[in-house]
Amino acid sequence: MPVIELDEAWSIKGHLNGGYLAAVAGQAASEFFDGAPVLTISAHYLEVARGSGPADLEITALRTGRLSTARLTLSRGNIALAEFIVTVGLPRANEVRIDDIDPFDGPGWEDCVEPGPAWSGPGMELLDTLHNRLKPSDGAAMLGGNASVHPVVNGWVSYRDERPVDPFLVMASWDVLPPTIWCMGIPGNVPTVAAQIALYPGDIVGRLASRVSGHYLRDGIMDETAVVWDESGRVCATSRQTAIYVPPREG
Repeated sequence: MPVIELDEAWSIKGHLNGGYLAAVAGQAASEFFDGAPVLTISAHYLEVARGSGPADLEITALRTGRLSTARLTLSRGNIALAEFIVTVGLPRANEVRIDDIDPFDGPGWEDCVEPGPAWSGPGMELLDTLHNRLKPSDGAAMLGGNASVHPVVNGWVSYRDERPVDPFLVMASWDVLPPTIWCMGIPGNVPTVAAQIALYPGDIVGRLASRVSGHYLRDGIMDETAVVWDESGRVCATSRQTAIYVPPREG
């Protein structure tokens, strides 16, 4: 069973980011299948992963060929932290296209703003690794300004040290903006329970723009989707996740 090193630089309040863990699994599956590009990641988060250090990553091939699929189990000790099903490869090329995704609803990088202190305070090592900038109205809503009518966050993401965006960040990018509910003035957190990520292989141009949309919150269960573009306007990734709403502790 391979041993990998997890990096707490991708932590939020002591918890390793779910997008980061999905990217770890995606990268491992790509390497397992000789560098084939990742097409889909199906993730189920079982326990909270905390801190840097070694972890076990069991990889089992389920299918090999033009499209290859593996099951990956991330664990520490005898505790499974997450399960992933990852498919890599390239389908046969054809000319059929559909593009029914609304374009990114935000200004360029320079005209966006840093997230507020709730997203950048102590314990947010993720923001020492990644540089996030938000659509100004979304940033203002998170600072107590006019609340948004819809749970939607638009923003940009890149590496804080200005290295070029890579496939690893694309695989993580669906889960690195602040919670959508904060734009509506609703406090609390929404940790991911399960997610399905689709990747669209191709050259990555510049930084990544992302729109994360909440669709339904009832009885503590929330449904969200994300779309990620590069600076050329190419869609690099889409996702759908199920999250659990955790209200702030009283007192």
